[in-house]
Formats: sequence, structure tokens, C-alpha cells
Amino acid sequence: MNRDRWIAVWNLWSERAAAALRHPRANWIMGGTGAGLVISILILLYSSAPVVLDEATEKITFFQIGTGASDGAYFAAGSRLAAIISRPPDAGRCERSGPCGVEGLLAVVKSSAGPVANVRAVSAGHFESALIQSTTLDQAYRGVGPFRGEKPFRNLRAIASVYHEAVHLVASRGANVHAMTDLRGKRIAIGAKGSMTAAVAFDLLRAYGLSTRNLELRYEEPKHAAELMLHGQLDAFFLIAAAPAEQIAGLANLGAVDLVPIDGEPASRLVGEHHQYRVLHVPAGTYGLIPAFDTLGLDAIWVCNAKADPDLIHDIAAALFYPGNRDLLPMPGDPQPHPRKPDKAAEAAMRQVLMEDAVANLPIPLHDGAARFYRDEDVPPR
Repeated sequence: MNRDRWIAVWNLWSERAAAALRHPRANWIMGGTGAGLVISILILLYSSAPVVLDEATEKITFFQIGTGASDGAYFAAGSRLAAIISRPPDAGRCERSGPCGVEGLLAVVKSSAGPVANVRAVSAGHFESALIQSTTLDQAYRGVGPFRGEKPFRNLRAIASVYHEAVHLVASRGANVHAMTDLRGKRIAIGAKGSMTAAVAFDLLRAYGLSTRNLELRYEEPKHAAELMLHGQLDAFFLIAAAPAEQIAGLANLGAVDLVPIDGEPASRLVGEHHQYRVLHVPAGTYGLIPAFDTLGLDAIWVCNAKADPDLIHDIAAALFYPGNRDLLPMPGDPQPHPRKPDKAAEAAMRQVLMEDAVANLPIPLHDGAARFYRDEDVPPR
């Protein structure tokens, strides 16, 4: 390794990290994201560099977070998580009112080919952690779906569920589709063949007693499906995304679509039988004048390998819910979970709610280190 080159780049990162700490919280977020970019460059330059570096009196640990496409929601969420858990050297003491990560930890946000690739990367030890959709995680753990024919991935463990994605059933305004049962005889797009959207759509159609015998299914990506709908060639399509989804918001603003509730006994039964689903309420105003509706949600779950250091994962989970990190914690589609005016009792209560939500509906076991954190916080397992 060219040590002088390493020192020069490291000094540049240290200066940026220190500057981020001296600025308001928004700059801390950018500092955390910048950290991921700088460290990613370091790893590319020195692919043989160890995960842990010992410099004089400091121990530096890199921790990768696999996400998805660099312009997608998972990459954005991973960048926020990196800002939360990173604590650069010489960062000083943590203040309860300010952000605080894990001492000596520098998180690296990594783009990837998506959740299926993330499963394999974390299982094989190529990523220390990753964000994986709950349905993909359930399939990996059971060895079904895209993992059929492979040995089940039983060495994956959860750190926390970090945000929710809503299952949107988008119907053309003139199609008279106001409930799942109204899909009979309609032209429905369910995403690309073999996609997670298609898998979820089939689960829902079966739950409501619908099949290819009483409707017309098309394998179309949501973007193309929306175009077909606007041209009168499609009646409805499924989209899985955190609400509000920009694509749907545009259609709603045109007054071109209805958002169909996914509720009732079939939905409740599906949630009871499959841990990867949860009931999700989308409030009024999320999509302009479209009224509030209930649907099913999927979780983006932060996952690591079962062999990960329990103390490190414990500290990462603790940083995730550290009071000073509260402004960084909300994830895409989630409402601001803390009161605008300082209220310690309300903030403590909301922190408890967030921790309980983080362990609800997990399709795989918690990592031992994370489980210890939640147990110490009196968060009951689910």
C-alpha cells in the first residue's frame, strides 16, 4: 500500500468529518454521505486493505451497507443509516442533543443489483450488512422464489426494520375499480416477470380468490404500465414503494387514477399467515385529493451476517435509536415521528414506539447483539 497516498486521502476525510461536526444537523447528514463516498474510493484504491485499521491510538472499522441502485430509495436510506452510525476519529464526546454514532466506525454505502444480490452478498460476507425487502428476505430464508434450488440462507440476521413500503393498487379513474374484487375481468399489470412486485401481486390475487381465469394479467413495469393506462390500454397496475411515490403522485395530480384499498378479511388473513406483510394506513393528503386508504406494507429490513460481532451490532442498534439521532431516523415514506416542540416524555414514548416497530413482522431472527439491545430497552420480541 502507498502509505503517503493513504494518509493524504485520510487527512482529507478527517477534515471533512470535523467540518461536518461543526455545522448544523443537515451538514452532518451530508458529512455522513460524503464519508461513504470517500471510503468507497479508498476501498476501490486499496482492495487489499483490512476491514479494521489500527493507527497510533485509534481503531477504525469499516462497515458496508448494501443498498440498491444509486438513484433509488434504498441507497438514500442506506446513506442516512451511514450518517447515523458513523463516528469519525476525533469526533469528540457525544451530546444527547446531537448526533452520535459508534466510536471508530465508518459506514460505507454500497450500490448493488438489488435485494436478491444483497442476500447473497451478506450471506457470503461480501457486505457486512444490507437493506433487503421483507418478502425477498422471507424467500431467501425458506429457499423459495428466486432462491429455489439453493440452500436456504439461514445465516442472515436482522438489525431492525427501518422503513415501510406500501403496496399500491393504482386503477384508472374510468375503470370503476374501488376494491380488490372489482378487478374481475380487468387488464392488470403486475410488474416484470419474476419480480417481487409480481410475487406480491399473486399473493394478493390468491387471497381475494382471483386468478388468470377471471382477469387479464400483463407483465409490465410500473412506468410502462402508467403509460398504457393513460392511453386506455390498461385498467390497473401494482406498485410497491414508500408513500408518497412520485410516479403515483403525478398521476393523482392529473386526476387520472384511484388508489384502491387492500383491506378486509383476506388482507388480515394474509398478514396473519405471512410475517413479511403488515397493515399500513396511508393518510389523506398523501396523494392530493385522494382520500385515506388502508393497504398492505412491506418492510425494508437492515440485515447482517449471523457471525457479525455481537458487541458491534449492539452498538449499531443503540446508535440507530440514540436520542440525538432522532432527526436522521425517519426513513422514506415515514411521517416525522417526533414533536416539533421539545417534549422529553413524548420523545421517549415515540422512541419506544419506533423500537417496537423495528422488531415487528421480521421474517428472520434478530442478530444476538441487536436482540440484546432491544431486551435491555424492554422492547418485547415479536
